[in-house]
Amino acid sequence: MTKHSLSSRNLLLLVLFICSLSLVIPHGSSVSFNFNFSDTNIGTKNITLQGDAFYNNKDFISLTRDSAGTSLGGSVGRAAYNQTVFLWDESNGEVTNFTTQFSFLIKQTSSYIGDGLAFFLSQYPSTIPPNATGVYLGLFSPDSAVNASMNQIIAIEFDTFLNPIIDPNSTDSTACHIGIDINTINSTSYKFIKNCLFLNSTMTAKIEYNGRQKLLNLLLWDDTDPTTKFSLNKTVDIRNVLPSMCAVGFSAATGANIELHQLFSWSFNSTLEKQQNSSSSSLPKDKNMFSVPVIVGIVVCIFLMFSLVGILIYHLRQKRLRSSTGEIEVIADESIDYEFEKGRGPRRFPYGDLADATNGFSENNKLGEGGFGSVYRGVIKDENINVAVKRVSKESRQGKKEYVSEVKIISQLRHRNLVQLIGWCHDHGEFLLIYELMHNGSLDKHLYNKGNPLAWPIRHNIALGLGSALLYLHEEWQQCVVHRDVKPSNIMLDSSFNAKLGDFGLARLTNHNQDLETTIVAGTKGYMAPECALGTANPSTQSDMFSLGIVLLEITCGRRPIVPQHDQKKVSLVEWVWDLYMVRTH
Repeated sequence: MTKHSLSSRNLLLLVLFICSLSLVIPHGSSVSFNFNFSDTNIGTKNITLQGDAFYNNKDFISLTRDSAGTSLGGSVGRAAYNQTVFLWDESNGEVTNFTTQFSFLIKQTSSYIGDGLAFFLSQYPSTIPPNATGVYLGLFSPDSAVNASMNQIIAIEFDTFLNPIIDPNSTDSTACHIGIDINTINSTSYKFIKNCLFLNSTMTAKIEYNGRQKLLNLLLWDDTDPTTKFSLNKTVDIRNVLPSMCAVGFSAATGANIELHQLFSWSFNSTLEKQQNSSSSSLPKDKNMFSVPVIVGIVVCIFLMFSLVGILIYHLRQKRLRSSTGEIEVIADESIDYEFEKGRGPRRFPYGDLADATNGFSENNKLGEGGFGSVYRGVIKDENINVAVKRVSKESRQGKKEYVSEVKIISQLRHRNLVQLIGWCHDHGEFLLIYELMHNGSLDKHLYNKGNPLAWPIRHNIALGLGSALLYLHEEWQQCVVHRDVKPSNIMLDSSFNAKLGDFGLARLTNHNQDLETTIVAGTKGYMAPECALGTANPSTQSDMFSLGIVLLEITCGRRPIVPQHDQKKVSLVEWVWDLYMVRTH
């Protein structure tokens, strides 16, 4: 008890020291937040919605109308952070660095799509200009769209409709583009995206601004296929464009053509602290004793003291629990463990064992990285077994949900052509999955290794193994498992090049002869059945078989399912093969 009393006293002194600092340190102006819009409580407190934007009960913000029975055309909406963001200091000209990242979906609902979505920085507060539908993306009015003197705005647009007068010139009328707009709707920097590859897929955009270099940079990737990446940059001094205190947010619009605009998550971090006026350094007079900084300091102090008491109580209770049960660690989420313990075979690993096995999740141990997170090679030293540790990304929109789904499903399955799950861990804020190590990696690495192509007997054996795995999932197990993401990067090869299907994060269980009920589009572009990609049908065993067919074509042809080319007939592998087949048979 003496040791704990000493520790408690030291912690209390630390808290009091922090409290004293909070009374004298000026309130900072940097901004940092991370919102997941599946939690509407967070959104309603911090986000202002305008126009047609609303919180969808499916865990995202809809920026434009998407309700059945209403017209989707001519819709405009905004979602903006409800506080100002400090971008540059008028007193000394210092400029902030900032980074923002967000996940969104532009979903096609008809043959004719339009117009797009944008991230913006503008005057505070955010307001939608009049008549800002369609081409104006909710950013400009028709009068101000090309008149830079009327605006103070920087926008990064994801434009799905080619407007010949306003948008960059393109000979491809079907091309979408990403662009950087400075005070007008005309993009000063842009890139065309053939076949509109950011449509109908959940995309993540990362935007960074370097205040010293005056460089604005965009990186865009497909969550389901991180190899699909696009980048864009522009040199711009934001001091010449924007006021020092700005609004940040998102805007979207439809015109005669329609689509849906869905925002799933958003993080923002800036670095600049507003300098305290030198006159404020003198001691306050009595009438200022309870000014805003002092009140904030008192509130922070009280909060920290209550937090300290809570932490001490928690640690004392956990110590008693460990001493009575002999457990090394306390499971952070009992509800998850209860679900996992229904399965057989895999077990829970302590976080420390996995950190040791992977050398602290060293980059040298990294086997690969995707939208879900990263995979590391490791050795469980006590058991001397080689493993692959999948570390779910903390930025994954549905990381916990996919983690739970994968463990619950794959821990119950036993088949020679399925990757074996050895264990799991959810601790230290991490979600970790431990698999048997596949020495030959994933199938896609071998299909596109021109130096050492797979022999035909091996390809044939891989196809048979994959078919056997899906037969087991669809027909032979006690329930029907719909995988929903059959593709070469999820097909692992053991030391004998036997195929083993893995990554069950999107998989769903259903009874045999019963349809799967889900409204969320999930999977990888190029491998999804068309009806699933458009959201007109639910995933099923048939859609899994469509994906299998694509993989078989890929194994046979050695070409990816979608490859942007000048010859439109050769963009889609399925359509190209089908055209060749029709020519041969007629």
